[in-house]
Amino acid sequence: MALIHVPNAGSIGVNKDLSNHELPINAWTDCENIRFLDGYAHQFYGHGEVYNSPSFAPQHVLPCNVGGNRYWIYTTAAKTYCVTITGGAAVHTDITHATPRTGVANQWTSTLLSGIPILNVGDTSKVPMSWDLNTANDFVDLANWPANTYCKSLRAFNKHLVALNVTKTATNYPHMVKWSHPADPGAVPASWDHTDTTKDAGEADLAEGYDHIIDGLQLGSTFMIYKENSCWRMDFTGGPYVFRFSKVLGTSGALNRNCAVEVDGFHVVLTGSDIIVHDGMTARSVLDKMTRRWLFQNMDVDAVGKSFAFKNPFFNEVFIAFAQIGSSVPDMAIVWNYKDNTISIRELPNINHAAFGSIENGLTGNWSQDSAPWLSDLTMWNGPDFVPSTARVLMAGNGTKLFMMDSSSSFDGALPAAYLERRGLSFGAPEKIKLVKGIRPRIVGNTGETVILKIGSQSDPWEEPTYTSMTHTIGSTVANNCLVAGRYISVRLETGTAYQWRLDSYDLDIEEVGAW
Repeated sequence: MALIHVPNAGSIGVNKDLSNHELPINAWTDCENIRFLDGYAHQFYGHGEVYNSPSFAPQHVLPCNVGGNRYWIYTTAAKTYCVTITGGAAVHTDITHATPRTGVANQWTSTLLSGIPILNVGDTSKVPMSWDLNTANDFVDLANWPANTYCKSLRAFNKHLVALNVTKTATNYPHMVKWSHPADPGAVPASWDHTDTTKDAGEADLAEGYDHIIDGLQLGSTFMIYKENSCWRMDFTGGPYVFRFSKVLGTSGALNRNCAVEVDGFHVVLTGSDIIVHDGMTARSVLDKMTRRWLFQNMDVDAVGKSFAFKNPFFNEVFIAFAQIGSSVPDMAIVWNYKDNTISIRELPNINHAAFGSIENGLTGNWSQDSAPWLSDLTMWNGPDFVPSTARVLMAGNGTKLFMMDSSSSFDGALPAAYLERRGLSFGAPEKIKLVKGIRPRIVGNTGETVILKIGSQSDPWEEPTYTSMTHTIGSTVANNCLVAGRYISVRLETGTAYQWRLDSYDLDIEEVGAW
């Protein structure tokens, strides 16, 4: 066999559902904290704390613009704050409603209408609230909202606000969609009265099926409504009915609130049994025959309701955050690169919510959030960070921290535990014993730092491999020599001392030494 070249180490990504010995040679059977991007396998950039520490654990985050300055709003169990950088320091301003909302993680929904932040706590005792973008003022009840009315989700759609799964007084209407009269520019809607024939406010019941409405989100010129097991379109028609409703998907809905994101004209949605992508008409699975079964077998049953989705557009990624078995807070994410169509897996620092938006320029390259060791920091002195300040992800930590993703080499100061593994390599000859004499990886990173390489053998593709370990020093090691024999070969790479490393491709020096 001699030298076997394995190119484009990140072009396929990880596949945990199919038999490992049937996969292409450059597919991976397991990984963690590895990003598959541009055909390469990168260790994920890290995350660091920003905006100093909030006084209370943040449950939900929303970016906004106040007088041309970039702010983030975050909610806690009983408080609401806004934060920005002023004079190089984080300034947290308490803008809590006079009647504080008692929030629960992943029950909040938020939206911006003409730049006005609107938050809904999602219970049946507190109405939605809005903020006038004046830091001297607090959140107030959403003006003109109907009395004794509540909703599970509230979203903007063009000039309208759309309330979903509505409760009137003490009666819940789980199939109801209620929409406002169009709002004037810079204002909230003037009416929600569906009986007023001079207004375009209205309501409708999506009564087909037993499944309740979970959430909704705009998609282009339409609004998608997600029930538990179905998906509906809401299209503007004008006239007496204002909107037309039509069923799009009959077996796929949304698992929870905040489980759908819009990317480039389509929605990515975490359903009760899959992750799907659709354009408002047709849908396809993202995870089928890759990691779908693995995902739902590893979700903690008691914490399924905490799962949510967010996008990281600079890297063309959608994250599906979930709590692993034994955890009560999302601590892991399936990451789908929608350009390269690869799946990867990343650890999360126990977060309640995350959102994409702009951060204040003063945070870019900030010492307080760049927690990588001096000799391992890949960012330039007084230079740009990994990601532009207009394309950042802010994460609401379950403790009293706000984290920025892709902001440093470390995971909040710690060396990431990243690895890649491929089992069951037979090189088209499963009946023959192969002797691996060495591996020659092409690894990029800081010169002098290390990656641990392991070559293993298996007599059949389902048993645990027996590994031989080697240390690869970036910038000096060319070939890593070993003597490992088996019918099936495994390859594993782990973080040694390298805070950032990238595998482009590798070669295996193999000799056939016998058959059955």
